[in-house]
Order: sequence, then C-alpha cells, then structure tokens
Amino acid sequence: MPNLYIIGQWGPEAAERCYGPFVTGTTAQAQDIDANIFLMMDAVMLMKKGSAEKVKAPGFPPLPELIDAFLEAGGKIQVCSNSVEFRKIGQEDLRDPRIEIAGAATMIDEVLKHDRTMTF
Repeated sequence: MPNLYIIGQWGPEAAERCYGPFVTGTTAQAQDIDANIFLMMDAVMLMKKGSAEKVKAPGFPPLPELIDAFLEAGGKIQVCSNSVEFRKIGQEDLRDPRIEIAGAATMIDEVLKHDRTMTF
C-alpha cells in the first residue's frame, strides 16, 4: 500500500491553511493510501483539547470531525516535542490519547520510511 507523510505547520490563526493536513490525510485514506501526520510549530495547538472546535473555515467540514475520522481510519498523528513544550502542552492536554509527542529524529525517520511527503 502506498504511504504518505504529511507535515503541518499552520495553527488556529490560519483556519483555511490548518485544514490542509486533515483534508489531504482523509482523502488519501479514502484512496487506500496509508497516511500519517506530523504537526509542528503553531499546528500543535490544533491537538490541544477544545482548540480544533474553535476553528471554522467556510466550505470545510468541522475540523474535529476530520481529525477523528483520520484517527478512526488508522491514521497516526504526531506532534513536535519542542513545539508542545514551548506552548506548555503535555500529553494530558492533547485531544486524543492516540496522539504521540515525537521529536525531530522521529520526524526524519518517518519521512525516510514514506513514499511521499507533503508539507502544509
């Protein structure tokens, strides 16, 4: 099965842009492509409990529904350890226990394991 690694950098301040990883991830899954998402910088805020619920962009489905659908379909979401530390976010603050806190070395390993990488 082909696989795709998606890196997101945009957070709640850029509503339309922060949808990119999740629309792309769920679309890839619908096409039988294994997709994983790594969020860094402001994008880690999207995984904080209650944060995604505040993001709205016309023409897009609710962001929490996309995130949940991605996880339910077997997608993996990782958040940058430095970015969450900078924002004082711990594992207990994340919206779902399946979300993993990972460092740059993990991101590089994952990029090298995947067929393709996209950045938003």
